[in-house]
Amino acid sequence: MSAPRPRRNCLPWMLVLACLAVAPASTAAAEGKKGEVEISAWNRVFSGKLGDKDVQVNLELIDTRLSGRYCYGACSENAPLQLQLDGKLVRDRIELVERDQRSRRPAAPTGRWSVALENQDLVGSWRSPEGKRVLPLRLHAQPAFPFQMRLVASSLPADAGDCDDEPRVSAIRLYRNGKPVQTLPTDAQDGCRLFVPAIVDANFDGWPDLTIATATPAGPNIPHRTWLYDAARGRFVDAPPALQAITSPEFDATHKTIVSQWRNGCCEHGVTTYRWHGNALRESGRETSRWLPVLAGRRRLYCYVIPAYQDGRIDYPDRVERRGERLSLTFDDFSNCESRLVMSPEPAIDIWETDPAGKQRRVRTETTRWKQVAGAAGGQWCPEVPFFSAGTIRRIVIQNDPEQPCSATRP
Repeated sequence: MSAPRPRRNCLPWMLVLACLAVAPASTAAAEGKKGEVEISAWNRVFSGKLGDKDVQVNLELIDTRLSGRYCYGACSENAPLQLQLDGKLVRDRIELVERDQRSRRPAAPTGRWSVALENQDLVGSWRSPEGKRVLPLRLHAQPAFPFQMRLVASSLPADAGDCDDEPRVSAIRLYRNGKPVQTLPTDAQDGCRLFVPAIVDANFDGWPDLTIATATPAGPNIPHRTWLYDAARGRFVDAPPALQAITSPEFDATHKTIVSQWRNGCCEHGVTTYRWHGNALRESGRETSRWLPVLAGRRRLYCYVIPAYQDGRIDYPDRVERRGERLSLTFDDFSNCESRLVMSPEPAIDIWETDPAGKQRRVRTETTRWKQVAGAAGGQWCPEVPFFSAGTIRRIVIQNDPEQPCSATRP
């Protein structure tokens, strides 16, 4: 139910300096102070042509190892991995093996890439496994970055699959033409992988910024440390505390919106959006998960629906829509719905409709009400729950349900 994250367009600072974020002389790790090493690392997005097809390639470099994926068109941030890439970077040459993770033989190569780094471009060819088909390949970094980047770590990363002792990243060192420019202190460590900085436009001013995850707690609430590029000084500065406090930030340059998809404990998921007002960052939208009651035949079901961000707005992919006077569900798979309400909040039904521009808007919300029911003890108040039923809303008074108990007094 998660939505794609819009990709950033080319930024004006691409014209400043065309040097890819690789090591100055060698991609191998360099010895630093005792107990630390410098590791070449970057996380980049490339777009361009594979043959006559538009593709987007996401690649991550750690030391000399490359991994990533590619998609036809644009990659959705939360889409399942399909076309996987793995390989090596040796100086300015990249050799990658492509595998289709959805095929019957996911370990079998489906193609081989041989490309060279030429300024901001990856230029080379794709070959089929047997070598009979060859397609030209040309990709450009999106966005460009005017520095070389190395991580200061406690040790080299372990081999893939070894999660016992991953290195701690204590700083990001930036170089220009092989000369040190700036050191950004941080403290980032994960149990199973090395965190690598991402190049983003966090304040949507057209200049490159940096963000790095610092830990992996439960759920998607991943803390980040972010630096903004100060073009006047030619240096990175700490982002404001309001941005540093946002977990798992995603940066939608098209709509100038920062998105955080979060989880609160086991049973609440949500999306919060933020926008800049001058130098101040303010919350602009927030939606949380809900229980949507549905009557499927004679069965009372409670379906857990989670909000998602897409195209500059938050909505619910699984929802009730109004079309004219008729209501309909956008889903028909009830296999993950519950027969009893297992947790708060109270069930409710949002009614949505699509406006002429194709955007979703909430028309109204049918909430749980409380109805007095006669009884031997003078009556009690029981929840009257709205259920979606065959194109309409049907209200049912719930009694004798410990998860939705009645009350002697009106709640």
